[in-house]
Amino acid sequence: MPVVTDLDSVPLTPVYTIVISAAGEATIEGEPVEPLPGQDGRTSALADIRVRAAQRGHPIRINAKEPDGSVWPLIVDHDGAVTPLAAPHPTPAPTPPPAPVPVVPAPAPVVSAPVAPVAPVAPVAPVVPAPAPVAPPAPAPAPASDWSAPLPPHHAERFGRIVAAELQGDLVGAALAARELEGALDREYGALHPHTVGVLGTRAWLALLLQEDWAAIMRLHLRTAERRHNAQAPVDETRRVLRNARAVWWRLAAVDRAEADEIQPELQRVSDLVAGVLPE
Repeated sequence: MPVVTDLDSVPLTPVYTIVISAAGEATIEGEPVEPLPGQDGRTSALADIRVRAAQRGHPIRINAKEPDGSVWPLIVDHDGAVTPLAAPHPTPAPTPPPAPVPVVPAPAPVVSAPVAPVAPVAPVAPVVPAPAPVAPPAPAPAPASDWSAPLPPHHAERFGRIVAAELQGDLVGAALAARELEGALDREYGALHPHTVGVLGTRAWLALLLQEDWAAIMRLHLRTAERRHNAQAPVDETRRVLRNARAVWWRLAAVDRAEADEIQPELQRVSDLVAGVLPE
């Protein structure tokens, strides 16, 4: 699908926020999105944004927040075209307040009165004010976490292929595109970089949606959880990945108990590694 080429032509407001929960449900500006028949929450939310774009007559800016906490700035048009951005949406310049109207006071009446002679005044030494206490310098703001930083521009096209494939319902194509992107990020930044680990989590999420091979899905989740732990990623998302791995283990056990028993020690090892994140 075509993408927006003239980004400056897209209004800076509104910017809608889509949040995808760990269960696959979606909200737009905090309001739940009713899933479309046969579609997941993300696709249904983007379909809602396309309708809003059609009503406004121009593409709309959104921030898509994934279950792992990463935020992807996107532009969505009424025809379903999705344009990933390499940087956050620009902030509109504040509107300056109107200049105050000057009030000219009416001139006071002049009253003539006799003036008493003024006695000479002894010169007064100038008063030098005491120096004001110097406040200690404010601490520098903490740098933004790499776990929420957007992908660099030269990887935006690969990420756009993941989004476009998912919008078309091609989860297999989206998973293949995510695997390709993870490989490129691994080669450039290493396996423990936040960008690489984030796309690995996207692969695990897409595999869960496909539901084709529960053993492979579980191993992918365990790899994601261990990689996140080793990279010191935010722990809340690591807990969610491990909870999903435990849920996948039960699905696997229902269809192939022998395979589930074979993987169970690996599940226990990763659970012990990330101590206490999986309640019994």
